[in-house]
Amino acid sequence: MIKIKKKSPYQTFLDVYGEEAQLDWAIEEMSELTKAICKYKRHFKTADASEKERLKSDIIEETADVSMMTDILAYIFGTQKVDEMKEFKLTRGLERAKKE
Repeated sequence: MIKIKKKSPYQTFLDVYGEEAQLDWAIEEMSELTKAICKYKRHFKTADASEKERLKSDIIEETADVSMMTDILAYIFGTQKVDEMKEFKLTRGLERAKKE
């Protein structure tokens, strides 16, 4: 039986839109998450229940967008290298936290 290798969805995005567009999209999505966090911090304490849910929902949505974009960036620049750097930074952060 011959296995057919599926094309990465990230490669599809690169093929259709190009690397530069993906980089621009990443910047845009990170900006939108920043804006959602700022709104949450500014309004959450005084918001009613439905507004609190909307503020949280906005952060969830933008976090998902940024997560997808960081996956695409990792795909572009090397997933293994990014994973290694994440592990290094996690270990270093835990060591710092233990000292606190």
